[in-house]
Amino acid sequence: MPFTVTIIGGGIGGLALAVGLLNRGIPIQLYEAASAFTEIGLGLSLGPAAYRALPLLDPALREIYDSLVTTHADSPGYEEFRTTWFEFVWACGSDEGKVLMDLKAEPSGQTALKRADFVNALVRLVPRDCIHFGKRLVGIEEGVDVKLEFEDGDVVNADVVIGCDGIRSRVKEYVCQSCELLPRYSGMYGYRAVLDMDDAVDAVGDKRARVASMYVGKGAYGISYPIMQAKKVNVGVYVLSHEWDHDSWVRPAKRGDLQRDTEGMGRYVKALAERMPDPSQWAIFEHPHISTYARSRVVIMGDAAHASTPHQGAGAGQAIEDAHVLAELLNDTRVKSVDDAVLAFQAYDHIRRPRSQRVVTSSKENADLLCLCLEGVSDDSARLKETLNARFGWLWNLDVQGQAQRARERMAQLMANRSSGCTDRCQHAGSN
Repeated sequence: MPFTVTIIGGGIGGLALAVGLLNRGIPIQLYEAASAFTEIGLGLSLGPAAYRALPLLDPALREIYDSLVTTHADSPGYEEFRTTWFEFVWACGSDEGKVLMDLKAEPSGQTALKRADFVNALVRLVPRDCIHFGKRLVGIEEGVDVKLEFEDGDVVNADVVIGCDGIRSRVKEYVCQSCELLPRYSGMYGYRAVLDMDDAVDAVGDKRARVASMYVGKGAYGISYPIMQAKKVNVGVYVLSHEWDHDSWVRPAKRGDLQRDTEGMGRYVKALAERMPDPSQWAIFEHPHISTYARSRVVIMGDAAHASTPHQGAGAGQAIEDAHVLAELLNDTRVKSVDDAVLAFQAYDHIRRPRSQRVVTSSKENADLLCLCLEGVSDDSARLKETLNARFGWLWNLDVQGQAQRARERMAQLMANRSSGCTDRCQHAGSN
């Protein structure tokens, strides 16, 4: 490989990309702002498309993921829910507690793990001499090389750069250079907690505690699913609210605020909320659509490019899909120079941007869907089931290898156009 790929950011997306590139013999250097790898967030779950992409990046990724996840089969007597993603349950009203639908996700079903556990396992697949901690990026300048300036004063010259540095990405600032940059409040905040399984069973009963559940209700919805081999339960309550009057993404709240927000949510969500130890409110942000993910020798992926709300459970999965396409393009035998990598980045942008931005839009709409206020659906059970099946079917039924092949075809087209343009210029020069 005639060039090295420099990765900015060591979250799940950046590490998965690093592992995928190293698996293909592509040299990398990874720069992480923190002094050690850390991962914000309680849990992680991948949908079927991203799950299929894991071994395509590196078989070790699937092995690690499978070794860490909690599934419904971890609760004896609930093996029949092995392929269930979530059961959607009426939170309130005359059908309170009844199952609206059992949404299947073949073959993986609901798989959940602690983000930190996955990150720690991924780190062990990346050689230590490829990783640089305490490197907070402050500037990018492109000349003969891509010059990266870090907060500690270090300057690094890179061949090509992939930004995996999250929703507040500095790499994105270089790629976009416009008002598209700022993350925006999505119109919803949430409460979240991890409960002991015994407490969750006491709150909602054995089945609802052990089977991943989404409680649909007017203006808010609840969620719970088992983690840590069914010893714990991850719980969240999300509330539609058009205003967020706090500088931070988290604001303190009182027990009365949580009680007010779950007043109309029925006994299951109320019982889970009563057991939440911290009533702090977490704003849900997303990234507005941007016009490109690539600028010359610099490209962005994951949350840096398309941070979305959690209502479709697709954020980490989209980063995995991004990483697979980028790894496949850069491993193509036709990519022999930095100029070729530039065209690979353009092909990635062409293929991945429409899908990942549609996920951002669809995920936000899912908040309205789960809060029974999506136009044309509301609380109509038949339309709810039809819409949920269609939305998740589109997300999950991706031909992962076909997507990479379409990206390669786009790159080949760009290379042909480049060759044609060069020929035209040469012929023009020769005729003078």
